[in-house]
Amino acid sequence: MTSPTTELFTSIGRRGYESLLEKVSGTLRFDLENGHEVEHWHLVINKGDVRVTQTEDPAECVIHADHDFFDKLATGEENTLTALLRNQITVEGDSRLLMLFGRLLPGRANARHPRPATRGRWRRD
Repeated sequence: MTSPTTELFTSIGRRGYESLLEKVSGTLRFDLENGHEVEHWHLVINKGDVRVTQTEDPAECVIHADHDFFDKLATGEENTLTALLRNQITVEGDSRLLMLFGRLLPGRANARHPRPATRGRWRRD
């Protein structure tokens, strides 16, 4: 059985193009610790075209996290910004790329869009 992290990066690599990143160019590397081993995922983004490899190549943004915790990000159980603030993930380099990558992560399963929840409450008549 593959981990949610592996499924996430594999699916991103299979799609190849991400419209949510059409104005983004840069490189990210995810160093995910799993016991004494470190799993590497390297993403090259060129105006929406995304290439994913499992290499330790240099990157503009390097993210360090525990593999089990990153599985929670990959399933939407955790949020990138919250994890960064709690120091559950650390970033070296251009953190803007991590925030943009966050667009590709799933949201919480029970999340709702805020507009329908507040529809009509603050209207001026």
